[in-house]
Amino acid sequence: MAEEKKKYVLEITRGHRKYRLEFRSEEDMLNWEKAYRKSRLYIPYFLAGVGVNLLLYKAGLDLSRNLFLGALVGLAVPFTTMFLFSELHYRLFMARRCK
Repeated sequence: MAEEKKKYVLEITRGHRKYRLEFRSEEDMLNWEKAYRKSRLYIPYFLAGVGVNLLLYKAGLDLSRNLFLGALVGLAVPFTTMFLFSELHYRLFMARRCK
């Protein structure tokens, strides 16, 4: 007989709607849940990075005359804060709460 595959189900509640997602493995389910929870943190931490850029500008670091360095710092700071702080936030607070 064919072996019945175990389905891993994750139920997500957003507002008054419930979403039921089925995965092939538990690892896929846990990875998707981690990405879903971290994605909510991206916008606030990206805006914090924009605030850091503003503080750097107000502190006297004006890179507007150099196209390469201005673009590099202007993009790297928000994206770096977004990814690093969302990962740190997830590891410190959400991973404990999910277990």
